[in-house]
Amino acid sequence: MVRPLIYQITNAVSAQLQADCVALLGGTSIMSRQLAEAAEIAGAADALLINIGTPPDDAAELYRAAAGAAAETGRPIVLDLVGYGFSKYRSSIADALLANFRFSVIKGNEAEISALCRGGDIPRGVSCEGEIDDAARLTEECAKKYNCVVYATGEIDSISDGKESFTIGGGSPLLRRTSGIGCALGSATALFCAREKPLEASRRALALFRRAAAEAARRADGAYSFRTRFMDMLAESAAEETEGK
Repeated sequence: MVRPLIYQITNAVSAQLQADCVALLGGTSIMSRQLAEAAEIAGAADALLINIGTPPDDAAELYRAAAGAAAETGRPIVLDLVGYGFSKYRSSIADALLANFRFSVIKGNEAEISALCRGGDIPRGVSCEGEIDDAARLTEECAKKYNCVVYATGEIDSISDGKESFTIGGGSPLLRRTSGIGCALGSATALFCAREKPLEASRRALALFRRAAAEAARRADGAYSFRTRFMDMLAESAAEETEGK
């Protein structure tokens, strides 16, 4: 079976981790921030991820070109709202995308999703400190507003398509101390969207990351070795999941 090709316009801080994640889960990555080729790549890939974590100077044009080509060819598109609400620049770019394109999945932490859908407290950087009240209802409201799957990560992950809603727990507190894993989750979601419906793809990615984190925490020697253990457990858990089908 051909490995799904995922076009990731993504956070430069965690690009390698995301490419590794997609490879471990059975896909292949292509990453480019060149406006001149964005539409061509998006039209040929099996899914598109737009992660606004480190937006380039031409981000608005770049994201629009890729999203337009993916939408035209019916490819799934995942929008990862990294840092949404923290700066006017990235927030306005995301708002323009949401006004012009229907996404398969909108992803963010609780603070980012709250800022998007309720004008909640502004996130401090790209991390979510504390918990948002009634995150499950928040994701359901947001899913209805944007007519797509929305999930908010936090102590408990909340996911909804506006009709069905779920929460997913477990994992490890070490997830919050490890940069890049949240972005890798977005890439995994895009990969799964290439073959599954957005709600199932999102729920699968969230559950898989929680299971891998719990097992990695048991085997890690410390906070930083958790990252390596997590990637090993991610691949192992995905293989077990595939064998069980």
